[in-house]
Amino acid sequence: MMNDQVYLEKFKLLAGMAMLLQSCTQENELFDVASVYLPRLFPEFYGEIFLQEETGQEIRQIFNWGTPGKEISAPNFTLCRSFVCSLVVNIRENREDVCYSCHRGDCCIPFCHGDHAFGMLCLSGGTEELPVGYRGLAFVTAEYLALSISNLRLKNRLHELTVKDPLTGLFNRRHMEEVLPREFMRAKRAGTPLGAIMVDLDHFKDVNDTFGHDAGDAVLKKVGLFMNSMFRLEDVVCRFGGEEFFVLMTSGGPKDYCLKAQEVRKGIKALDISWEGRQISPITASLGVAVFPDHARTVDGMIKMADKALYVAKNRGRDRVVEGADP
Repeated sequence: MMNDQVYLEKFKLLAGMAMLLQSCTQENELFDVASVYLPRLFPEFYGEIFLQEETGQEIRQIFNWGTPGKEISAPNFTLCRSFVCSLVVNIRENREDVCYSCHRGDCCIPFCHGDHAFGMLCLSGGTEELPVGYRGLAFVTAEYLALSISNLRLKNRLHELTVKDPLTGLFNRRHMEEVLPREFMRAKRAGTPLGAIMVDLDHFKDVNDTFGHDAGDAVLKKVGLFMNSMFRLEDVVCRFGGEEFFVLMTSGGPKDYCLKAQEVRKGIKALDISWEGRQISPITASLGVAVFPDHARTVDGMIKMADKALYVAKNRGRDRVVEGADP
């Protein structure tokens, strides 16, 4: 049992941890803070933090501290009462709620968002019973961690909605308009080139008219997935609007950009796309390439030059790449 002075000191530590958690912008920052404070909050116990990945069902141990009083195996979360039922499981007090599949310690507290558990704090006092005061402290600690993690994940999801196209998963035009001036200034200061590739799917209206708009959406998804796989993380691939895409390449020269554009053109044409048993592909695309500083010296100028090259490609018969400097 904690005396009043110890209890007060523990909650001062907890308040300090809560303040730092609010300033975190990434999950790894949250865990860095927690890994410093939890061993100080529960120094006499063995503890573990488990967390479900934001994208996917995998649940993994984030970190642990202390020494377990016995050898324990990895938990089976599909049978874990604490995780599956979103229950606080206390082995010592509620023996009917013992989680035999988990084989953790005295107290398992789930991290919950609504009625869904996405993580868990486990504490074990070894051969000693976890005191009542510590169980209350553990519950409040888990609540702080759960709230911080769920708030950060919600913030990230909301941000993603503002910068991602919901159909293709690519960045949207708004994000491109934010990133392009920044990358342009960076290239200008460093004296390095930038490449802009404008991509437009040929005769896309015919796909919608022949197969329906759902089939058209399927084509855009397939093309978006392919284009995302063609470029590096530092490049920006976005859906510019309708059946038009835009790529900003941050390294290389005019020849590199044109070669990549040719790869994209050939790759789109080679995609196998069908809808409800009917073959849609081959889909062809026209591409325009513009390079800073070769073809333009402003952001708007580079976009306009790439767009102009795209329309030249269309006028020349489609399914081709045209560089901005071409007449």
